[in-house]
Amino acid sequence: MSQQGQSPQNTILVCLGDSITYGFPNGPQSSWVNGLAGQIAARPLNRGINGNTTSDMLHRLPGELKNPGVSHVHILGGINDAWVENDPEYSRYCIEQMVHLCNKMSVTPILGITTPVCTIAAGNSFFPFGLDGIINWLDRHRVWLREYAATQSIPTIDYFTPLCQADTKTGDPLYFIDEAHLSSEGNRKIAMVAIEALANIL
Repeated sequence: MSQQGQSPQNTILVCLGDSITYGFPNGPQSSWVNGLAGQIAARPLNRGINGNTTSDMLHRLPGELKNPGVSHVHILGGINDAWVENDPEYSRYCIEQMVHLCNKMSVTPILGITTPVCTIAAGNSFFPFGLDGIINWLDRHRVWLREYAATQSIPTIDYFTPLCQADTKTGDPLYFIDEAHLSSEGNRKIAMVAIEALANIL
């Protein structure tokens, strides 16, 4: 629940991420974050930047934590780390450091389980090569995220399973415009998942 004496308008949920959070290609007005406004016990701020890795997000986080109204930080990333072939250990370190910074400021971190890759999406290809490597990197990353969150008692929101085709690990083309980016239906789906999960976190 919101901290005592705070209302949804002065309790802030920072949504820190990459293009999935930003709302590529149409912008923040089309993002799932926009769909949270008025539906959760906090004011959501879209802090997604296209192309960001977990390292980029880590460097931006201290500035976000300076706002005294921030009660929670939602961290969703990893796809760009896989794309640029970051060392998985370094990406994990960046997430651990983001959690550490939040805890230091008495802010609750929330870890988003990274969205799937859609191998049969219509439209242009976003990943021109190396798709198998990206999928494998992300599979391992999700396993680590879940294990790390469990050991540290960090709340998580699973954005992987709801966006997959039934009984597969492949993104449902209904929710994607290419291998990685969300359609309007995908953004609506994620917003619904987030609203339900955040009701038990905020």
